[in-house]
Amino acid sequence: MVGGQDLAVFNRDQVSADIKLVLRRLKVTHCLHLLNHYGLPKTRKIGKFYEDYLPARLKCASDHQLAALNGILAMKYARGSHLAEKYALLNDKDQFRLFISHSANQADKAQDLKQYLEYGGFECFVAGDDIATASEWLVEIITQLEHMDGLITLVSDHSIESPTCNQEVGFALGAGKPVLSVMKDVPPQGLIGSLQAIEWQDEDTAKDAALSAIEALMRLPHVGPKLISILVKQLVTYDDPDNSFKVIGFCRKALQSSTYLQAWQLFELRKAARENPEIARFASGRGPELIETLAQELEDNALSA
Repeated sequence: MVGGQDLAVFNRDQVSADIKLVLRRLKVTHCLHLLNHYGLPKTRKIGKFYEDYLPARLKCASDHQLAALNGILAMKYARGSHLAEKYALLNDKDQFRLFISHSANQADKAQDLKQYLEYGGFECFVAGDDIATASEWLVEIITQLEHMDGLITLVSDHSIESPTCNQEVGFALGAGKPVLSVMKDVPPQGLIGSLQAIEWQDEDTAKDAALSAIEALMRLPHVGPKLISILVKQLVTYDDPDNSFKVIGFCRKALQSSTYLQAWQLFELRKAARENPEIARFASGRGPELIETLAQELEDNALSA
């Protein structure tokens, strides 16, 4: 028996198709962890993760390995399970993936920036800590670059001299994705020097830098409305008490510089102010008043624009 099925009737093609269907809804780093954990043979094949790399690894796996992986996916990641909700990707219209390019000496700043951007509901990738142990490093980097919606590069002496950082930026520019430079002392050079940039000075916190980055990206007409939608959704639906104050405070601050809010989004903000218990607890009970004030300010700005 293999995973409760007779080997004679085990359908590799169907099982592989089922595995692909579930893994397409998981983050790449988590997919790699599962593939490695269940012992699927590794391959050096380079290409798109879901279209090339994943099928190659499934093809090399034994029936037993495929059945074991399919069994755990069916049990834990089927639609409707709590883990499916935790790991499933958002719909494209509700998602904005940011690739944070940095040199080794900027790793801590990159992680701090990522944390605050994720408070705003954005999905961020930072090479290093976000790559699963023993995973194919190059495959993961390329996959994340192919699926990003924008790139933030932390400019430093080391990043300017780094072939990897330069290639990551070049990949984004070539793909027509928005690129934002975050600099301190060292100005961006080459093609990126003519693009949008913000400064991260010593007195600025990671929160300040994240808010400045969001504000700069929101000024792009083809990006701004999507970012606003993500921020509003994060603010009105977040219900984890552990981080709710940080998330609500960050999203509220980020939305103050928005110019693309629609009437239904203002309605959602006001509704959340009345109904979301985490907002009711925010700012020592002043959360509903602060969110209502924000909605009114945004509405007044829209009417006067």
